[in-house]
Formats: sequence, C-alpha cells, structure tokens
Amino acid sequence: MLGKIIIPESDESLVGREQPMALTGIHAVNGRVIRPPFVDGLNSVFFGMGCFWGAERLFWQQPGVFSTAVGYGGGTTLNPLYEEVCSGRTGHTEL
Repeated sequence: MLGKIIIPESDESLVGREQPMALTGIHAVNGRVIRPPFVDGLNSVFFGMGCFWGAERLFWQQPGVFSTAVGYGGGTTLNPLYEEVCSGRTGHTEL
C-alpha cells in the first residue's frame, strides 16, 4: 500500500506556466464539444478517478452521455502538464 500522501504547500509547488495547453474544444473520439456552451438540457458532473484515461472511455460509451473530457483539479501549479501532476508536486488530482 502507498504511504501517506502529502499535498505540497503553494510555495513548495512547481511554478507551471501562464499559457494553458492549446485545445480544440472538440472530443477526439466522438467529435462533440467539450467546453460550454452546450445544448440546452444537459448537465455537467465531475468525477475524481485517479488515472483517467481508461475510465473516460467507459463514460463516453454510456447511453445519455453527450461528451467527456479529462483534466486536473485542485492544486496550485498554474496550467500543469501531465508529467508535473504525476510528480506529486502540483497539488492537483486527475479528474
């Protein structure tokens, strides 16, 4: 089992970058939008699942799911990269 996870204080976190990753806003598999505005009648939900790549596929295959997107939540590093989040030095978690 893993030991206790310590979330870094903001002054201990990686700095990050001003520029966010360039995204198309379109899901790579189903071609639907992944950022608002969405069509009327849709709701949003967020799940923190740890390693998100495999779990995202399960969600986009479900009936009634319009689109999915993965990313990071929490943390203090500005616009972190995947490798930075995996380092444990950003305070983020995968969503």
